[in-house]
Amino acid sequence: MSEDEPGSHGDWDAVLETSQIYEAELAALRLREAGMEARVIDQSYRQEPMPLVRAFSVVRVLVKAEQAEAARALLREPHELPEDAFSEDP
Repeated sequence: MSEDEPGSHGDWDAVLETSQIYEAELAALRLREAGMEARVIDQSYRQEPMPLVRAFSVVRVLVKAEQAEAARALLREPHELPEDAFSEDP
């Protein structure tokens, strides 16, 4: 993307699209920990009962357009869980 092109949402660009809000929040947290400003936009429509239809379940993670490539690269990298992530309790 050139500097003159706007991001997909004004100055913001979508770097992740998922159907689950928790996945988007985790990705945004990872980006924030790396020093990037990230926003989660929940554009899903919920009505029960409703099958999982992509058009009705879209959650996007946005970053500033100039950080989009770095954000995508970061999200592609594997991320190890911390040592204390697993509980010894049954």
